Amino acid sequence: MFLDKVVFNKTKVPVLNAVLDVTQLRQRVIANNIANVSTKGYRKKDVHFQEYLESFVNKPAVAGKVDDPRHILIPKPIANPEVYESATGVNDAGINNVDIDREMADLAENHLFFNAGQRLIRGQFDGLRKAITGRSR
Repeated sequence: MFLDKVVFNKTKVPVLNAVLDVTQLRQRVIANNIANVSTKGYRKKDVHFQEYLESFVNKPAVAGKVDDPRHILIPKPIANPEVYESATGVNDAGINNVDIDREMADLAENHLFFNAGQRLIRGQFDGLRKAITGRSR
C-alpha cells in the first residue's frame, strides 16, 4: 500500500485525478443549472474551476499566518473545488439568471477538459504498465 502511493505521487496521477474530480463536479452543477433553466427564482451555481486547477500549478512561495488585521493576506491553495451562486443578473426571459447558451458552452468546455484529463491519465497508466512489464503491450 505504501509503495503504490510513493509510485503514484511521483507521477501526474494525483493532479489528473483532481482534474477528473472537479470536471465531474462541474458537470453536475451545469446539468443542475440546465435542469432549472425555467425555474422561477433559481440562482445559477458555478464551480471555482480555473482557480482550483491553478492551485496545483501555482504553489504559493511562502506560507503565512495572519494574526494581526494589518498583515498582508497570503492566498492559500484551494483544498477542494467550491460551488457558489453566481451573481449575474436575470436572463432574457426574466425568470432567473441561467443563460442556456452559456450553460451549453460551459458543458462543451467541461467535456473537453474531462476528455483531455482522461487521455492524460490513461497515458500515465500506460507508461507505468510499460515500466513494470518492460514492454509496451
